[in-house]
Amino acid sequence: MRPASAQSVSFGKPTNGIGYLPSVDMAALYFLMAAVALAPMNYLRVDFVYFTLSDFFFVLAGFVMLAAGQLPVKIFGPASGFWYSSFLFFTGGLTIGSLINGDPTELLTVFVQYFFSLIVLPILIGNRSFDQIVLLMKAFIIGMGIVVLFGIYAINFMEDPTHRFVSANGRMLSLVERANECALMLAMAIVFLLSLILQKQSSRIWGLIGLPILFYGVILTGSNSGLIVTIVGTVAIILSSGSPRHVVTLIVGTLIAVLVVLNFGELFLPEVFRERVLNAVLAGDISQAGTFSDRLFLLQEAFEVSRGTLLIGLGANQYSLASEQGIVVHSAYLLTLSEGGLISLLGMVGFILASIYLAWMAISVGRSPSVGALTIVAMLMYVVLLAGATTFYARFWNVPFVLAIALSVSRLPVFGPTNTLRRMS
Repeated sequence: MRPASAQSVSFGKPTNGIGYLPSVDMAALYFLMAAVALAPMNYLRVDFVYFTLSDFFFVLAGFVMLAAGQLPVKIFGPASGFWYSSFLFFTGGLTIGSLINGDPTELLTVFVQYFFSLIVLPILIGNRSFDQIVLLMKAFIIGMGIVVLFGIYAINFMEDPTHRFVSANGRMLSLVERANECALMLAMAIVFLLSLILQKQSSRIWGLIGLPILFYGVILTGSNSGLIVTIVGTVAIILSSGSPRHVVTLIVGTLIAVLVVLNFGELFLPEVFRERVLNAVLAGDISQAGTFSDRLFLLQEAFEVSRGTLLIGLGANQYSLASEQGIVVHSAYLLTLSEGGLISLLGMVGFILASIYLAWMAISVGRSPSVGALTIVAMLMYVVLLAGATTFYARFWNVPFVLAIALSVSRLPVFGPTNTLRRMS
């Protein structure tokens, strides 16, 4: 196993928790920390192309690493080849569909975005030490905390907040600009913070400060899917990584929370949460829980469309043209099957299988069950997230997923000097 203390180099200035790094490595790490913290802030982007402020810092980190000859060849250790193959399958299906049925111009746009998210991000993040990945995870948690605090400010103190920050029915969109996506990223941040506390990589004080803020953010989004994923992820990470005392605390805390919400929730919960979530639970009527019926109709339509695209898809960004409603279905799996056929769907499944394999390697070879558990829980959450997403090339989707995989990779043995052009510290 590669212990963190054995991964630092012996020159440069000392840093907190990451050993000694030369100035070029520190510059790249600082750029990556900024990029990861800004990744959820979708609002900070240019208008003419999808390029965010986070992407700018990722590019800066890439230039620094390229100039120093430090870009990894094996981005995810022993699963690198499988990851690259999955990407070729995923984009290959879209390419075939676009050349036969779709628009090559749209293909180029989509390919560049997915290449940045699924290849460039793992190259920049995927081969770093355990301590550096932990530091980047903390940057992501802080970024989500800022998103919540800004959302609270927009809801309570802006006289007429733009609908890019607060929806017409009062749901918090904040800098993510999307309610459900904001809630789902908050769920990932909550699981990250809980896992770091259980692994003793973060102080309990930060949990007492951060967890209430992040949980309150989920409530402000009024997202049913976000709340469900948050609860499932929280329970899963405590059961897989916590002690019996943590499990008992979870059970008692859950019972108290349920009783308080059901009996007194109308007195203190935000109106948007009461209308979209609590009332549906109390009434036992799922039709009151947002736009469930509308999405179900779109899913049924997508099933019909995908029956004719098993071999050759419609092509990148072509689904809305085939839909009678002119709306993209909110299921990345069905959208991928419709636009890229089975080839693209196999590539998509390959990304998930690669993460499972690396998590298992971290548990069995790296002797790090808590790390492997986090990767598995994050992957399962990601599987659920994609069931309600459309395209998933936005960096706020992939940054937490890549971090969860990279954490398991950081606990694997070094398989030899061919892992990288120059081994990252």
